[in-house]
Amino acid sequence: IDIANRAFAPAVEEIAWAQEVIAAFDSPANADRGAIQLGGAMVERLHLDEARRIVRWAAA
Repeated sequence: IDIANRAFAPAVEEIAWAQEVIAAFDSPANADRGAIQLGGAMVERLHLDEARRIVRWAAA
């Protein structure tokens, strides 16, 4: 199981992106926004949900 977990775990870059998205939406300036600009791209709340899933998966 350990081999499968490592093979299918999110990449380091995905985890970093997810943490950045979470931090950006946690900022008081963005708390009520439905979408923000992050790294030159539009990021919506649905991406925040995906980011949280990635972080939870990486922590498991």
